Amino acid sequence: MQNVQPFPVPPSIFLNHHFDSAKPRGKSNLLLPLKRYRSFIARTKIRHLIPKSSMSTDASDIIQLSALATAFQEQQSGPGALWAEITALSRQPGVVDIGQGYPDFGSNVIAKQSAKRAISMDEKTISGDVPDARANQYAPIPGTKDMLDAVKRYYRETAKNVSSVDETRDTSLVTTSATEALYVVFRALLNKGDEVMTLSPFFPWYLAHATVTECSLIDVPLNAEDGFVLTEDMLEQAYMKSEKRVKIFVHCSPHNPTGHVSSEEELKIIAKFCRKYNIVAIADEVYERSTFIESKPHLRLREYLPERTITCGTSSKLMNLSGWRVGWIYGPKVIIDACNTFHSYASFSTPTPLQAGVSDALNDICDHANPGEGVTPDENARILASNANLLASALTASGLTVYPAEGGFFLVASVKNIKSIDGDAIQYCKKLAREGAKVSAVPMTPFYNPAKAATNPTDLVRFAICKKRDTIEEAAKRIRENPLV
Repeated sequence: MQNVQPFPVPPSIFLNHHFDSAKPRGKSNLLLPLKRYRSFIARTKIRHLIPKSSMSTDASDIIQLSALATAFQEQQSGPGALWAEITALSRQPGVVDIGQGYPDFGSNVIAKQSAKRAISMDEKTISGDVPDARANQYAPIPGTKDMLDAVKRYYRETAKNVSSVDETRDTSLVTTSATEALYVVFRALLNKGDEVMTLSPFFPWYLAHATVTECSLIDVPLNAEDGFVLTEDMLEQAYMKSEKRVKIFVHCSPHNPTGHVSSEEELKIIAKFCRKYNIVAIADEVYERSTFIESKPHLRLREYLPERTITCGTSSKLMNLSGWRVGWIYGPKVIIDACNTFHSYASFSTPTPLQAGVSDALNDICDHANPGEGVTPDENARILASNANLLASALTASGLTVYPAEGGFFLVASVKNIKSIDGDAIQYCKKLAREGAKVSAVPMTPFYNPAKAATNPTDLVRFAICKKRDTIEEAAKRIRENPLV
């Protein structure tokens, strides 16, 4: 390790002085940064670490990152680096990408048309009037009134158990994506050393948010062979192994990445568990209108645990508008108000014209809802279900074990019987993208807790079914014709 000494390094020293090897400067100019350096040293006690023998302007030499940033870098060196490598393969020429979970069809027409109108509302009309001078300016921090009202109406009009809706207790908040929604709830509820519980595999951002809040993630392993079903014993056993500081239980249904849709029995188990240990539930239900089995519709956790559930939603999945980054949360006002504070410090507000589009689309869903019927699948769900069946058939024919999806954007399969890659999901995904089939998929490694790498499954692969029919058809054809054995 290089010998280092405390040294203050203000960025301003280097901002206006450039070293250009092609154009040598005079001696006085080269000494100018050093003079500024010494002058600053004499006036400040700020301490940074810099190599004693170096005057390099390389940021890695003069900047000391926070412990949190370092922790994230360590995370990225494992699952994060793998994710980057695999997704890079999906961008290679000729590769069919069914790895990444962005939809390439079915974006909500009403939302787009409404947003277009909203964007032009600050332009003069023929009469010279400006309908809305603030149409493209900051929205109120909690969200526009139209959007907040639309979120409340959505959860009221599409509730199965109408008695679970209490608008004197509950309210809404608009966030810049469901990712931010999760972040602000974590910030509002957690203290350093608290614990967050979720089912494993899980959306990787749950772990990231736990890391940001200096909390531990307690994951409850689900078994693929059992259909990723949750039992009461699983929760209790995980809690008994914890430090008994679980403050949040994050539940995703339809589940990313497994496609499991929680039953009423499972939701009652979670509700009982949260009440028993005074835990707040985050219901990550962004895929709620993407269910495939008529006899197994999506059921909302809040209808079984209304007094302590925060529900997350987003236009990314509900409307296939993943680039808009419009999300929301709905739940007890005492929690939502605290979340609003952190939201104001994170993104401040969500794009105004996009809120106009999403609010109109939410109201359109409500206009077609039947009171007491609950959440119903949208028209895109039929395409997703058909895609899942077609892809499952091709994967099965090529030797994989497929775990049927009940909802969501993904299909999971095991490669344990593929001898050429020793049943290893990472090797399977690399070979699938690089060799004959040239189809990209994602190993499930990033969806598990890296702290448990020794016991995590290594044979599971996630395939995205949220693609155009011809994309899935081409991927299925290639997999059938070029199986890895």
